[in-house]
Amino acid sequence: MTRSAGERRPGASAYALERPPSGRMPWREARWCAVDLELTGLDPRRDEIIAFGAVPVEDARALPGRALAGMVRPDGALGEASIKVHGLRHVDLEHAPELDVAIDPLLGCMAGRIPIVHFAEVERRFLGRALRGQGLRLRRPMVDTSVLGAIWLHERDGVQPRRMMLSELAAELGIPSHRPHDALGDALTTAELFIVLATHLDGLRGETVKSLVTADRRLEAIRAYSARQS
Repeated sequence: MTRSAGERRPGASAYALERPPSGRMPWREARWCAVDLELTGLDPRRDEIIAFGAVPVEDARALPGRALAGMVRPDGALGEASIKVHGLRHVDLEHAPELDVAIDPLLGCMAGRIPIVHFAEVERRFLGRALRGQGLRLRRPMVDTSVLGAIWLHERDGVQPRRMMLSELAAELGIPSHRPHDALGDALTTAELFIVLATHLDGLRGETVKSLVTADRRLEAIRAYSARQS
């Protein structure tokens, strides 16, 4: 069932009303929210969100004291492969709320903020589907730390850039991985990666909200140039 505006819960209502920062705003002045989802698989047509974590970022600082995490009771069965990744079993989720209820605190945390994720193509599909169930559309601006990391690696090494997994990129930057494959741990790692990468890139050119949320275009241009030189 898709909810109408009058039926929305507080988090969904806040998400609908609060607007994200202007693209012209310097990145340090904007409000962000690092988000991580634990999933039963990578296909949003049949797989589900079973846990989430979120860490607000303001003034180029992660705010773990205002972080949140939640679990979601899935409609379908958990496969052995997904259990091996995130360690969540049916018994861990049987008393969790369904997605329609569980997702509301996350929407409240994201309200007025730009999401920071690792591998946006995955998180965007699942978040978009969850928001459609609330009668909402996921706003397009989103920062992908795997993209920022690839640009940073190119700046450092001068070679064809590649996107790394979260823990691999954290190791390259000397940042601890906080409880890998735990939604809140990965959200905190993502927040810290974002701050380090944005700070580094800002030292090369002044970064704004727009320049970071459209960094995938910069990465494609770098790849195209590198391919022509090889």
